[in-house]
Amino acid sequence: MHKPGITDPAGKDLAHEIAHLGLARLKSVASAQLYQIRGSLATDDKKRIARDLLADPILHDYQISAWETVSRPTPRRGARAMVIDVWYKPGVTDAVGESVMKGIRDLNIPGVKEVRTGMRYHLKGAAHQDAAEKIAAALLVNPLIHESVVHAD
Repeated sequence: MHKPGITDPAGKDLAHEIAHLGLARLKSVASAQLYQIRGSLATDDKKRIARDLLADPILHDYQISAWETVSRPTPRRGARAMVIDVWYKPGVTDAVGESVMKGIRDLNIPGVKEVRTGMRYHLKGAAHQDAAEKIAAALLVNPLIHESVVHAD
């Protein structure tokens, strides 16, 4: 995710496209790169991968969290934001994931079996799941190669 005060070009472009197509009225859109790293890793190795390989320390903050199975949580009533997570489907070539895997090997960190990449879009002001699903279908997801999860923030 971008640090506060740093322009998010992908979020800005998506907000423009959403407004242009009249899909929703949003306050803002933010984007973040997602990485799913499968394997057995020590906490220090996770931090090292995020800090030394995945996040630009000038532009980005990072967060490490446990991976949960892709699911479709029910949005809370009165949610003020929706989130769209877009991933490559298993079996689809993920060139960035392959590059990250090589970088992890170059850092001599053992135990990683697979890396998948995706994008997260935080739609502030979108209160309904159906609006977020329309945005995902119209602008973010190619159903042949992507899977997506829409959930409340």
